[in-house]
Amino acid sequence: MKKIALFSACLAFLCTSLSAQTSTQRIYIKGGSSAWENFMKEIYMYPAFETGIVEYKNGQKFKSNMNYNKALGTVQFIDEKGDTLSMNNEESIGSITIGDDVYRFDPECVQAVKSSENATLYKRETVRIADKLKTGGYGIPNTAGTIESIDRLDTRVNYNQIELNESLLISKVTTFYIENRKGEKLPASKKNILNLYSKHDDAIRSYIKSKNLDLSKEEGLIELTDFISKL
Repeated sequence: MKKIALFSACLAFLCTSLSAQTSTQRIYIKGGSSAWENFMKEIYMYPAFETGIVEYKNGQKFKSNMNYNKALGTVQFIDEKGDTLSMNNEESIGSITIGDDVYRFDPECVQAVKSSENATLYKRETVRIADKLKTGGYGIPNTAGTIESIDRLDTRVNYNQIELNESLLISKVTTFYIENRKGEKLPASKKNILNLYSKHDDAIRSYIKSKNLDLSKEEGLIELTDFISKL
């Protein structure tokens, strides 16, 4: 069967699964002529590698073009040879700034969404191939029942093994965490937030109720984090 290096994507959000601190989106990518670009949009946080600065705990700094790779769950940079590499010695890194965004390793790579002395909201985005589908009769995709990790995906991955009539189902997971002034960090569920800020239990419950906050959404968590930062 004919193989192609590029397959075109027609992206459609099929379903979204939500919990208090995690959301999962399933994205359908259909085979065709321009999907490589769309597929890579799902892998990388930014459309292109941008100027970034690594600040190490010992005070040293490193500057390069960087991007966050959701498949690897880490920040990558382009070295002087033009190769795309992942960060190592993560325990020695204090923070990474790409544009206006700040990333930290604790121990996994997370992005700071809302920061203050009293409360910091983080998120971690990851993707994987949830299924491979072949186009059957009448152009309807048939599931192959495949669940494949793309932990080792990098910019050199070769998709000439993708068949012309093969589509992909991508699972994108976003997990939120909240950290208090003591450095205690937990998944940002209502229960965990109340445990971290037990002295303000009544105030937080009242604010969530009065504002009708949806803590399964980033916007709701940002608003609540802003409120907690002022307590």
